[in-house]
Amino acid sequence: MIKSALLAIFLAGAAVAGSQPQGVSRDTYIAYCTAAADSGWAGLEAMRERWRKSIDLEYVFGYNPPGEDAYLAALCANLYEMTRKPVYLKRAATLLLSYGEYKKAYPPDFFKKRTEYHAGLPAIPNIFVLPKYIHAFSIVKAHNALSDRERQTVEQNIAESVDLFLDFQEWGPMNRALLRAEAILYAARAIPDHPHRPRWEMMGKAIADDSRAQWEIEDATGYHAVWLYSLLGYASDALGDESIYRMPVTHYYFRYFLALMSPPGVIPDFGDADWGGGSERMIPFFEKGAAVYHDPELRWAAARLFERVGGQNKNRPSVYLGMVASDACRWADFSVPAKRPETRSQMVLEDVVGKKAVFRNGWDSSSTYLLYTYRDEGDGGWLFREYLRTTIPVEEEKMHHGHSDENSIPLLMSKGSILLHDGGYRDYMPSGPYGAFRADYFHNRIVVRDGKIALGQKAGQRRYASPGQAAVPGQSMLDFFREAGSYRSVRTHHVDFLSLTHYDMIRSRLTDDHRGYVGDRSIVYVKDLDLFVVFDCVRFSRENYLTMANLWHTRKIFASGPGWYDTGYDSLRTVDVRGDQRLLIHFPYRERLEEGVEQQRRYYQEEQTIYQMIGRHGYPNAQQVFVTVLIPHPANQDPGELAKTVRMLDVSTFPRAAGVTISREGKTYLVGVKFDLESELAEDWRRPMYSYESGATKFGDYETDAYHLFVVEDQSTLTYTMAGGVQISYKGRLLHKQQPSTSSLRFDGGPDFEGTGKVRYWEEMVKK
Repeated sequence: MIKSALLAIFLAGAAVAGSQPQGVSRDTYIAYCTAAADSGWAGLEAMRERWRKSIDLEYVFGYNPPGEDAYLAALCANLYEMTRKPVYLKRAATLLLSYGEYKKAYPPDFFKKRTEYHAGLPAIPNIFVLPKYIHAFSIVKAHNALSDRERQTVEQNIAESVDLFLDFQEWGPMNRALLRAEAILYAARAIPDHPHRPRWEMMGKAIADDSRAQWEIEDATGYHAVWLYSLLGYASDALGDESIYRMPVTHYYFRYFLALMSPPGVIPDFGDADWGGGSERMIPFFEKGAAVYHDPELRWAAARLFERVGGQNKNRPSVYLGMVASDACRWADFSVPAKRPETRSQMVLEDVVGKKAVFRNGWDSSSTYLLYTYRDEGDGGWLFREYLRTTIPVEEEKMHHGHSDENSIPLLMSKGSILLHDGGYRDYMPSGPYGAFRADYFHNRIVVRDGKIALGQKAGQRRYASPGQAAVPGQSMLDFFREAGSYRSVRTHHVDFLSLTHYDMIRSRLTDDHRGYVGDRSIVYVKDLDLFVVFDCVRFSRENYLTMANLWHTRKIFASGPGWYDTGYDSLRTVDVRGDQRLLIHFPYRERLEEGVEQQRRYYQEEQTIYQMIGRHGYPNAQQVFVTVLIPHPANQDPGELAKTVRMLDVSTFPRAAGVTISREGKTYLVGVKFDLESELAEDWRRPMYSYESGATKFGDYETDAYHLFVVEDQSTLTYTMAGGVQISYKGRLLHKQQPSTSSLRFDGGPDFEGTGKVRYWEEMVKK
């Protein structure tokens, strides 16, 4: 039975991955649910014995019965409604009745260890488990599968557990609060005659209202999934009111997570999350969205996730995944077809809440994909974030579950290979040493500290007046940057995003008032070459000494040379992720910058941290530039030869602007960026406050006042794009010029005069 059910699943999975994707059918869902329910039931006693042997009387959260029974009960209850096979209703009832027996495995006086157990141990102390236990009961009760005495036993289990939740106060639009509200309100609906029902309804509504059509305060893949899955249970089961799905905020999240999906069918892990962790909860989420909005792309996303998560459990069907699949099945609209999205690089979804961008060249498993995040703690949900800050130990994270990952790259993939990856959740609770893995130095980003690092001296250098050419030991980069890892608030905002013919780009800015700097990061995806150019500029906002490092993390360094490192991932903890692609990390700009590699425990494993670093003094508006080129390539391609194709461009206003060229197969690709967008502004009342002359910069053979310059040049033609500029010329030849217009209503009351506005962008191919 199990083998035949799984065969049906993977035949369906093949259709999902093929050229004609299909949604998961009802029969396929039921097949997996049946296999999981039967397997879970057969292994129940073995699971219970393992639990008894693992009881920890000092467990930080106290009494901890297994969740498997409740999840299996919910799965069986759903399966009964889908198949009408009495065996599943009977199993659900049996599991509900026996759950309170787990208390007998603990010492009789164990309840005295914790204040909240003043009335004795609750049957279900776990906020993840209780809503599913109540869901199973609501179905069993509706089908009269319990005697009056049995019903009272289950209702007592629920009531004592809900009363416990009333004493532990968590609120705000975040996962733990909504799980409580879902359970409390579901209990009020399932036991309408209970004397505590008015209290339950009041408390449940007070907590749930914070998440109803509100922006979630969390920024972590794993907890997004928990919150969203609970939101479905709250609306569709606990309330039986699905009007929430018609609210704009709710609709936003369906499209947000669709846009984030990576080539292997995983929502990338950022914040407190692990690779693929919690992905199964997104399956019913996408199915529900597809049903509500009649959206084929959401159906495709559910199928893609089910294909992947189900494949990981092909040897032993998972009870939890079976329960989740049963919810997906009951919420799905099987008349909605599945359709693979066709979007490419995009903002995800905007620059206020999401604060992320995705670069991609497709939606296949082999597509190139880069996720960029610049989300700060934000202004939203202030009261909720402050309540958390003053209630629970969350010092190493943003409020809530977010990392110091502003302006970082959590994931880069190409042709199925993971090439850059985020740092992981945490090594210990509440956080590991040095704030692992939440602190900024665990992420692919620029990291800045007060003070100047002692760099030491390599043999042959003359930094110190030491005899001969001797080396002088310097400070370890990581030792200098490491601290407790406590989160320091910064502000970020979006500067620009463009998706063009040959290039896509994003630019965002980070402001750190505490350390006294502003950090701009621009990422340019060169589509034709399938590589990324990353420009970073740190601008001093006050006179200070700062040490700045450009950090990139990997598992393996296969080869290296002057300014370049050929890298790759072979594992993510216990997951084998070896592929045939590697990532060349190339630093074409090296002047006065120290480079090195240090080992760091990251994502629960030993990894290599590649850095480029400088410690220096700066006056206000002094700038420090870093340039990184990320080149995915086959393992058999010479990285040294690839590095030679990249050159720094001669730029007249460096370090106010910078550029690179990449030469391949008879073409030259130029990427230029101006870091200082204010230096061209005039100090008077005129509007516009600039002229072409005030902002003109030479990028090699090109002169323009544009903020960004992109060029593809071959022997006979050039295709250029200038963004935010008035004019551009090539070797003195004018390519494009905006015409002036009358500028009126001067603030100083002066006469009208001519002014020329910058074009948003201008893209054109011309003969050389």
